[in-house]
Amino acid sequence: MHFLTIVASERRNGNSDLLGRFALRYALKSGGDSGEIVYLKGFELKQCQGCLNCLKPGHKCKIEDDLYRLLDIIKDADRLLLIAPVYVLSIPGKLKLLLDRFLAISSYLNTQDASPAVSVGVAALPEWDQFQLPLMNILLLTLGRQVVDSLIVYGAGPGEVLLNDSVVAVQSSVDMLVESQGARYESGVRNCCPVDYNTLFEHIENDRFRCPVCLTPAKLTPEGYYFKADDLKNHRWSQRKLHDHFENWILKTRPHFKTMLKEIMRRKKELGL
Repeated sequence: MHFLTIVASERRNGNSDLLGRFALRYALKSGGDSGEIVYLKGFELKQCQGCLNCLKPGHKCKIEDDLYRLLDIIKDADRLLLIAPVYVLSIPGKLKLLLDRFLAISSYLNTQDASPAVSVGVAALPEWDQFQLPLMNILLLTLGRQVVDSLIVYGAGPGEVLLNDSVVAVQSSVDMLVESQGARYESGVRNCCPVDYNTLFEHIENDRFRCPVCLTPAKLTPEGYYFKADDLKNHRWSQRKLHDHFENWILKTRPHFKTMLKEIMRRKKELGL
C-alpha cells in the first residue's frame, strides 16, 4: 500500500505541513508499505484556458506546466490524504488552480479505481471554514477517489494544532484511510452529505433537499437528512454521471458553437465588439 500526502500550504513548518508530516509517518507505522509527501507549492500549475484540447482523443492539455507530473504521482497512490489551510472561508489559490483543471484531470484519470481518500482542512477558528471541505472533496472526487473521511482542525499560529486534539483527529482519519476498502454507501440519516461531507443543502420543495456539490437528493427529518443508497451511488461525480456529462454535454459544445458562429460574428459587429 502506497500512501500519499498532499500539502496545499505555502508555509514551511506551518500547521498543514506539520500535520502532513505526522500523518505520513503514522501511516507508515499503521500499515503503509511506502509513502511520500508532496508539497503543491513545488509544482507549477497554470490557469485552465477552457480550450477543450485535453478532450480530443490522444491529446493532453496544451499548457506547459507540472500538471501531468503531479497526476502521475497521484496515480501511483493507493491511499491519498489532502491537507490544506483555509483562506477566506475556502481553499488557497494553488489548490483552486488544480481544481480548475478538472477536464484535463478527469480525461487523464478516467480509468482510475475509486480508491480511498481523506481531506483535512486547517482553520484558524470555527465558522470561517464552511466552503473548505466541499471544495477539497470536489478535487478528490475529480481525481477519481472516494472520500472516506473529512474534517476540519483548528490552529492559528504555526504549530498550534499540536497543542489540541488535532493530532488525535488526524491519527483517527489515517487509521480509517489505511483500513478502508472504499466507501460503501448505505441508506440512512446524516447531518452532512456522505459523498462529499458538505453541510450546506439546497432546498428543492417541502421536505426535499439536495447536496449542491454532488446533487444527491435527501429528505429532511427531525434527526437530519435521509439519503437513499441508490441516490448516493449515482452522485454527480460517479463514473457513469461524469461519462454522461462529457459525452452528452462537453463534447457537443464545439459543434454547437460552430452552428452559431455566423450569428455571433454578426452580433459582435452590431455591438462594436
